[in-house]
Order: sequence, then C-alpha cells, then structure tokens
Amino acid sequence: MSIRLSRQRTRLHGVSKETCVHLRDVTLGLCIAFTLLMALSITGTAATIHAGSDVQRSIDAASPGDTIIVGPGVYGKFTVNKRLNLIGEGATVVASSSDACISVEADMVNISGFTVRNGLYGIRLSRVSGCSITNNTVTGCKQPGIVLLTSSGNIIANNNASYNGVVGEGWYGIYLTDSSNDNLIVNNIANNNGAYGIHLSTSCLNNTIKGNILNGNMYGVYMFTGCSKNIIEGNLISGNKANGIDLRFNCNRNTIRDNIITDNQVAGISLLDSGENEILSNDIRSNIRFGIQIQGRSDGNTVEGNNISKSPTGIFVESSSNIFHSNRLIDNVVQVVDRGENAWNAPYPVGGNAWSDYSGVDERSGPAQDVPGADGFGDTPREINNRSRDMYPVMGYELKPIRIINVSVPEEIEAGEELLINTWIESVNGLSQVSARIPESRSYVRLYQVGDHYEGSLTTALLDPGEYSVVITATDRRGYELEELIGEFRVTPRAGRSFEAAMDQLRGRS
Repeated sequence: MSIRLSRQRTRLHGVSKETCVHLRDVTLGLCIAFTLLMALSITGTAATIHAGSDVQRSIDAASPGDTIIVGPGVYGKFTVNKRLNLIGEGATVVASSSDACISVEADMVNISGFTVRNGLYGIRLSRVSGCSITNNTVTGCKQPGIVLLTSSGNIIANNNASYNGVVGEGWYGIYLTDSSNDNLIVNNIANNNGAYGIHLSTSCLNNTIKGNILNGNMYGVYMFTGCSKNIIEGNLISGNKANGIDLRFNCNRNTIRDNIITDNQVAGISLLDSGENEILSNDIRSNIRFGIQIQGRSDGNTVEGNNISKSPTGIFVESSSNIFHSNRLIDNVVQVVDRGENAWNAPYPVGGNAWSDYSGVDERSGPAQDVPGADGFGDTPREINNRSRDMYPVMGYELKPIRIINVSVPEEIEAGEELLINTWIESVNGLSQVSARIPESRSYVRLYQVGDHYEGSLTTALLDPGEYSVVITATDRRGYELEELIGEFRVTPRAGRSFEAAMDQLRGRS
C-alpha cells in the first residue's frame, strides 16, 4: 500500500495552506477508514469468539477471518499466525524480558485495544503486510514497544508507545527496520522512550509518519542508513534530549513538513550525510542549540517556508548546494552560520527569507532592485558570509531584542567630576549586563538597575578638555549584544585656572 498525499508549498508571498492541509487530513482519514472497512468486510461471515484464559488456544482454534474478543484480565504472550481480528476489552498482555508480548506472523491481522507491557518487544510484526495495529498502549518493554521487521503496507495508528527501552542501551517507541516500506504511522504517542520515539533503520521507504506526539525521548524521529522517500508530517516533536528529527547516512529525498518542533536539547532538525530532502513549512522554535543543523555531505536540500525562531543559531550548514528561501528567521541569537556554498534566495519574484535583524529599506523593485517602487523585498542584500547573500530579503519582520528608548548624559562637565549616565532599555529576553564607556579613553563603568532604568558614573579625572562620546553595551540573557552610541559631552578645565596655565606651571617646575 503506497500512500501519496498531495502537497502545496507555502511561501511568504503565497496563498494560505489551510485548504490543502484539510484535504490531506480528509485523504488520510479516508485511507484508514477504507483499510479497516476492507478488513471487516472480509470477516462479514466469520465467527466472533470470546477468548478464555489462554488466548493462544483461542487463536489456534479460530478460522481465518474470525474475530477474537479478549476480556478484562492479564494474559501471557501469544502469536497470531493467521488472518484474525483481535480486540482487547480491558485485556493486558505481559511477557518476560526475552519474549515478545504479541507476535504477528500473518498478513491482514488487526490488533486493537490491548495494554501490552514488560516484554522484550511489545507488539512485533515480522514479514507481514496489510495489518492494522490501533488503539493499544505499549509500555515498559525492554526494546521496541511496536516493531515492524521487513513488514510493508501496514497501519500503526492511535497507539501509546511510551516508556519503552528506558534501561540498558535505550530503545524505541515504534521501530521500522529492514526494508519496511509503505506503512502509515499516524496519531500515535511515543514519549519518554529510552532513545527514539519513532526510528526507521536500513532502507525503509515510502512510509508516512503523521500526526504523532513525540516528547521526552533522546530523538523524536530518527532515520538511519538509506531511508528515503518518507513523509514526516504534522507531528508535535518537543523536549527531546538530542534532536527533534534526525536523518543520518544516505537518508535522501524525504519530506519533512508542517511539524511543530520545539524545545529539543540540540537541534530541531538535523541532517548528516543526507541530501535532496525537503524541509517545508515547519514551526521550529526555541531549540536549545540549533533550529536546523545540516552537516557532512548533506547537499541539495530545499529548506522553504519554515518559521525558525528563538534558538542560539537558527540555521547551521556546512554542506553545499542547498537552497533556503521563504523562511522566517526570527529572534535567533545568530541567524545563520554557512560554511558551505548555498543559495539564500529563489529567483525573483519568489525572493529570499525574512530576517528579524534586517534593517534595510524597500524603495525599489525588480530582479536587480533598480526600478522605482517597493516590492516587499529589501533593496540591499542581507549578507550571509563573504560568499553568500540573500539578494531579496523580505521586509516587515525586523525585531530588535534590545532597544535603548531614552538616555540622560550631561552636555558639559568639569574635568574631575563624575559623569552620571542614565539609560532606559527595553529587552525581549531580559538583560544580564549593561555598561558604558568613553571610546576616546579607557574609561568604563558597569551600569546597575535602579527602578526603571540603569545608571552609573564615569570618571573624567584623566580626561583632557575637549569633546567625547559615550557608548552603551547591553547583553541579554540569551547572548544578544547591542552596542550603541548614545551621546556626546564636553569636558571643561577645572574651575579656578585654565588647563594651559596648569601645564605652564608644570613645565616651569621641571
């Protein structure tokens, strides 16, 4: 079963995406409903069996297509080796740490409504297709909660696979491996597993991972070695101890779109030696080190239409031939680090990215920005490094995390007096330090908060009469630093005698 959902890219100057998102959700819902309906229609004339205390015995006695209802109680492990529907109604399945709780070894098996715990695996599918694993709770297993081994065309939906693999090496909530293709992994919860919320390993292709909640794992979604053409869409991925989404080693031509990816301890999205992926329309916020991290030979990726905000580094890229456009880079301490050769805008009139630190003007238009009249793009490029620039930075997103709103500096002061400085500062993230200095000398002072402002005094005892300036430096709690000239003042000679007379007297003594 190969599932393909339509996609509409969203640009800053494009149309709203709500309609296409709704159509994708409808398509996905119809797909699940159709699959379950087909499974039930096969069993239209089959028997319904209420299992006794030995579920395996009921399975062995059933005919293909039968439905087995397992009532309240705690049951031992079992293996499903024929086409059956198993429905748990208050049933818990447990196994030892060396066994799978539920093993599925036949096509077109439906498992629903069970609590599964404490096995080596929770629910294991081995070389099967057309199965549906829905509405189960799988927890406390030594390794994966739900695992698909060389199994394709299955639906894993509405399960809670949390707190698995929390001892030892750390393992998975949901695990697909060894060419498990064309599966639908939808609306599951996989939280607080030892290492991975959802893990795809070794040539898993064309899977759709949609609408899942993946919190508190080491990695939210992790792909390893040759996993390609998968869709990661509409997931909530937050608070993971490393990366929200991590693709490593030839995980190419995947699509990552419309996810909310926040508060992960390293990066929101990380690519290593993985190229030609599409990263589209994601909300990537408040990740602890990087919004997006692209490393190694991860070339030819498209990063488009994302909101990337409130991280120490918005985008870090050391690969080349990637294109970044129509993104919003807002309130990152460092917006971009580019150590490769990459493009930071699409051709006109699609344009570049929105930068909260871009302060240019928009008075001209056209591909060369030389035609009178505004077009929504800045007239001057936003520099990335000495090799790259965004030629068409999008206007209207400038944000100053620190802003000096008022200052008080005397216009004139006698040499030797203290220069009192008062400044009123707005900060989005709160200030960690404020200081003032006189660039023409070594005079420096730290300013301290007094009520609604910061104040301090600079000494002028060693200053010659003349004109001087004052510069304020303010650093916020996230590492932003603002340095701004706030005023000028004049130093006059000490009262009672001129500076020249004092120097003449000094020369006379010598």
